[in-house]
Amino acid sequence: MNPQLLFNEYFEIDQKVVDRYGALNICVEADLPLFVDPFLLFSSENPEYQALHDKIVGHLIFLRELASNNPSIGPSLFKFPEVPQNWLGMCKWGNNGKGLGPKFARNLVGAFNGFYRNFGAETVTNASHIEKLTLVGSGIGRDFISDFTTNLMLEFLLSYSQKFAQQHLSQQQRKTFTVRCSFDQDLMVWTPKSFELPYFYKGDRDEDFILLTPVDILTKDEAFICHSDFTSQFRKVANSLGNAALRDAINLYFQKRLPTNPKKEDIERAIDATVHKYPEILDYYIAKKESEKDKASVLSAEKVEKLRVELLATLTDFCKHLFSNSDFYNIEPNSYGEALKRAHFLKQVIEDNDGYKIFYKGGKPISSEETVQRIFRLTWFASPYDVNAEVNNGRGPADYKVSFGGRDSTIVEFKLGGSSSLKKNLQNQTEIYKKASKSISDIKVVLCYTKVEIAKVYRVLKAIQQENAENVIVIDATPKLSASKVGQRGRTKPTL
Repeated sequence: MNPQLLFNEYFEIDQKVVDRYGALNICVEADLPLFVDPFLLFSSENPEYQALHDKIVGHLIFLRELASNNPSIGPSLFKFPEVPQNWLGMCKWGNNGKGLGPKFARNLVGAFNGFYRNFGAETVTNASHIEKLTLVGSGIGRDFISDFTTNLMLEFLLSYSQKFAQQHLSQQQRKTFTVRCSFDQDLMVWTPKSFELPYFYKGDRDEDFILLTPVDILTKDEAFICHSDFTSQFRKVANSLGNAALRDAINLYFQKRLPTNPKKEDIERAIDATVHKYPEILDYYIAKKESEKDKASVLSAEKVEKLRVELLATLTDFCKHLFSNSDFYNIEPNSYGEALKRAHFLKQVIEDNDGYKIFYKGGKPISSEETVQRIFRLTWFASPYDVNAEVNNGRGPADYKVSFGGRDSTIVEFKLGGSSSLKKNLQNQTEIYKKASKSISDIKVVLCYTKVEIAKVYRVLKAIQQENAENVIVIDATPKLSASKVGQRGRTKPTL
């Protein structure tokens, strides 16, 4: 088995080829938590990106006009499926998201006949921005930006991926696919076009194509224009208004809706009420973001690079390290046995084969539990078992459920030793998940970066009477001295 998690590994090309092309080197086993930020299209000096932004906004204005002229219009033109082939999104395993379905369609039609009926007619900003629809509670969330933007720029992404395939992949690695990607406003239908694209096939999966995305239009977590940023900037924007009468009216209205000693939710309710009374403040906020557009690409690039370093580079190195230093990918017992053996292999490689180094970047440990969970999960990609991430059977999501048939399943939880809720999680979580999933077994893997964390974990295990439990694996990821320096323990600091 040769780990082939990333695009360049799967197609056996140098990663530098992908980097020079400007594309993200995606993972072909799970979505990466990134999405296209339309503001990066707007703020770019690339005329092709600017034209894409105009196309996206123009289609939204077209939909607003349809909704305004016919409030009872059917939802078909307002639904946008997820485009899974770009391997971007929030799925921790696989690439199948929900997309924007009937509920979103109803919310969008309602918004265009309500609060956002004047979308596209802004005078304060230099352009219209689709992110505006996510700034107040109209039932249109962050997923809208990702799915709507990707659907409207799908033809560009197909052409971009085709060009790469024709330049850098062999004939056997690409194939012609016909995809509905161009909207005909006269006929009001999406029409198909054919493209020669990277060809993806693994095991018993159906064949599919892969889309590459330029890395310079991607971001993580939140768009440059977003609800959380707007609420944090609300008072600053209000106080900076040049129109004194409007500024005083907004501030007075906002203050009157705040209780004594307001909590976060009180402030957000007051902001929403003020926005509905004075909707123009949204445009002043967006104008402020337009004036700061030079910051957008820098901030997004930092987020993407952090993900590439902490997740993708770590994942690749860790899989290769497991492959070279253990039988991690060669075991096939029952689900509990496989999960337990793999957990022990993780422990062995991290503690005894310098695997701990992979979990440090710039001398600092990877602190995100989500990132560590994704790395652990993706080491399972060569397993013949059904391994589902974030399984939710009614009592909240477990990290992973490993199963082989209906009666053989195991819940696996990955935690960081520094977690403030470790005791509660170890004591309660997997038992709850087992009952909800009817799993027969559970395994808990705890990664510790310091001796203090290790001591804390063992105190917790003793307190809950699990210190000798077979299914609790504590992994020591503290920096280790090299063998040549063991005798100098008192004088030499360990290095990564």
